[in-house]
Amino acid sequence: MLKVVQSEKVIWIDILKPTEEDVKYLEDNFFFHPFILKSIIPPIRHPRFENYGDYLFLVLHYPFFEKRCRETKPRELDILVTKNTLITIHYHTILPLRAFFTRLSLYDNEKEEFTDEGVGEVLYRFLNEILKASFPKLDRIDEKIDNIEKEVFQSKQKEVIKEISILKHDLIDFQRIIQPQSAVFEGLKQTSGKFFGEHFYPYFNELFNCFLTIKEVLQTHHQTLNELEETNSNFLSTRTNEIIKILTIFTVVLTPLALIANVFGMNTTYLPFTENISGFWIVIGLMLFSAILMIAYIKKKKWI
Repeated sequence: MLKVVQSEKVIWIDILKPTEEDVKYLEDNFFFHPFILKSIIPPIRHPRFENYGDYLFLVLHYPFFEKRCRETKPRELDILVTKNTLITIHYHTILPLRAFFTRLSLYDNEKEEFTDEGVGEVLYRFLNEILKASFPKLDRIDEKIDNIEKEVFQSKQKEVIKEISILKHDLIDFQRIIQPQSAVFEGLKQTSGKFFGEHFYPYFNELFNCFLTIKEVLQTHHQTLNELEETNSNFLSTRTNEIIKILTIFTVVLTPLALIANVFGMNTTYLPFTENISGFWIVIGLMLFSAILMIAYIKKKKWI
């Protein structure tokens, strides 16, 4: 599906789910290298930035959070930029791109405002929208980390194990999408002054800094979650050790009692106290004395 927005200085062609006909259209109307045109149809898994002098070729991946499986997945975005034309190609709907493209399509005043400085301004503005779309996702992750932290320190260690695993998986996917794109935004920053004009260098430098902020926040979230996971594991280990300790103390205390009970349960002749009318209570007293003795010994050793 091919859509076009055109102003006096910029033509923006947006292609959703490209076909061979779309590739033929680009071949007939532009002078892109055949290698670039062949790269459009098959998905490209890795970011790219290439400067061909008269045009730029970029491959980015937009982090899309899929609520059904609670995972962040990449959505490819190919960008071709000439001196007066911007071409965006993607296989899935990318909401920030669609929203910005729709604004330019519907509102002439915004189209003139956002395109009056040429294609560099349009590229900067829509890439800025895409980067800014990551911040609500980072806030969502931050809120989940806060909730996990509260539960960890509220003795709900078992309940948060699954939540930590799901969020960690999401963070890893997010980082795998974002981190490799550093070269793309750095390349844009370095090329912007020469390709679009020196006026645009601060804009693309700001884009690069925004990207670095997202990258650093992701790293911070990942480190925080790793530390929470380690803390949670330590709490669980401590609780398990306490339970084992209590069970061991019970076993130590009850072992002499069981031994005495077994001895007096033997069906043999000449067992002491068996003929005594108070023999039962004497044996019970002996068992209680053994238990008290063992408890006193354990306390003296400061095991409890």
